[in-house]
Amino acid sequence: MAERISQARKNTYLILGVWLLWTVLAVLSYARHYVEVSRLGFPGKGWRDFLDWLSCFYPWALLTPALCRLGERFQLRPDAWKRNLGSLMLASVILSCFALELMNLLHSGIDFAFGQPRSLASALWPLPMGEFGFEEFVFWSTLGTNYAVRTFQQRSRQATQLALEKAQLETSLRQAELEALRMRLNPHFLFNTLQNISVLAQQNPKLASGMLTRLGDLLRVALRRDIPSETTVQDEIALTQNYLAVEKMRFGDRLTILSEIAPDTDQALMPSFLLQPLVENAVIHGLRGVSQAGRIALRTAREGDRLVVTVADNGVGWPDHLSDGCSTGLGLSSTRERLCKMYPEEHEFAIRKTSGGGTEVRIAIPFRLGDESEESVPREQRSIVNC
Repeated sequence: MAERISQARKNTYLILGVWLLWTVLAVLSYARHYVEVSRLGFPGKGWRDFLDWLSCFYPWALLTPALCRLGERFQLRPDAWKRNLGSLMLASVILSCFALELMNLLHSGIDFAFGQPRSLASALWPLPMGEFGFEEFVFWSTLGTNYAVRTFQQRSRQATQLALEKAQLETSLRQAELEALRMRLNPHFLFNTLQNISVLAQQNPKLASGMLTRLGDLLRVALRRDIPSETTVQDEIALTQNYLAVEKMRFGDRLTILSEIAPDTDQALMPSFLLQPLVENAVIHGLRGVSQAGRIALRTAREGDRLVVTVADNGVGWPDHLSDGCSTGLGLSSTRERLCKMYPEEHEFAIRKTSGGGTEVRIAIPFRLGDESEESVPREQRSIVNC
């Protein structure tokens, strides 16, 4: 029902536009005629003269929809232009005679309105055939204008469609690239965890069984095919906590996690599965060979129009010969690639050695809010957590 109303409204606007256009043409034509007559010193007829000029153009306002249909029906395509041209020539004669007859009737009505009535016979015949050339000119001019407008609209629609298809293709390619990067990352994490479980299976079968259960819970989320490219900070923290639960079973009290999530960043968007490889890298490489208790700090903050995420550890620190951060492991290199594809020229990815001897990874991306209607992460996941 709404579509019918909308279509009817469009048709009404179109009809009004056609009549307005012919009125403007009639007024401009009459103005030119008035200037010429006044310059030559001939007396004008006032409103009667103006209405006579309108009566020359208004028949074509009535015939314009028919001309549009003729233009669509008999297009001058290379394979049928001869046949269609003949049909249009025949239609031009018929419609021009009809326009002449209608114009003659309108003139008679105007004469009657100004006290100079004519008989019905004189109103119908003879037709002012001297105007036939003008009517033919109007016919072919209107048809040509309709053809030009229709061609312009078709090309505009084609250009819009091509732009839309291009945008969709670029989005699909970008999504495919991100998916490929994610699938490179997941097996890397999976193989490391399975190797740890394999070692624990001989030393502590019960603990290995618990790790398998935790791993299954994590993979159900991490390996979903429909996982979006971006998620909220609170959801990403929840996913990372699942991974840390697996590591906690392996390290016990030797691993402490500090999470400092700014409240105003809970609903901010960030790449899905971004924190896990950073935390995994800190656990495996940063804390390797460290005798003291390991500590990993996760922090998020808003700095102007950017979301800043940092992952720091108190481990051996980033090697000096890799201070530029250009040579990284698989987890960090995949993270760098994802950021470059998702936020080209709009992100920051830095790795530095902290004053305390550990390593800090700092990521800054545009700050954008997600759906605030999603369920919030439990408060204990947003405060300081000891795993």
